[in-house]
Amino acid sequence: MTARTGPSGPGPEAGGPAEVILHEERLLLATQRVVTERVRITKRIVSTTRTIEVPVRIEQLVITHEPLDPTDLGALPSGGPAEDVVILLHEEVPEVTLRVVAVERVVVGKRDVAGEQVVTVDLVAETAEVTTLDVTP
Repeated sequence: MTARTGPSGPGPEAGGPAEVILHEERLLLATQRVVTERVRITKRIVSTTRTIEVPVRIEQLVITHEPLDPTDLGALPSGGPAEDVVILLHEEVPEVTLRVVAVERVVVGKRDVAGEQVVTVDLVAETAEVTTLDVTP
């Protein structure tokens, strides 16, 4: 408590007015952004096994034995030295080719969600009391 001279004259000792300045706490509200979480986006490779039946064809050697007709012997090749006959057989085999294609886009973003939070604060204020004192001469 501070006594000081008023605007209209001398202080209380000289019979002038006395004044006291009172203070109180005022609540000032603001918000501050703080980091609450870190998020990392990572791609993982997930391997799956697929079993697929692929239709394929193969060539097989077929041997057919036919009896000879003695009347057709003149049309047959002569009985000279035997030459080897080569026949090429083929087969289809599955051919697997892998190709990477884009299948999905993942977009990650942020959004602000407004809400309210209750804050409780005890405020302090000064008051003034005037007490009469006995003056004994």
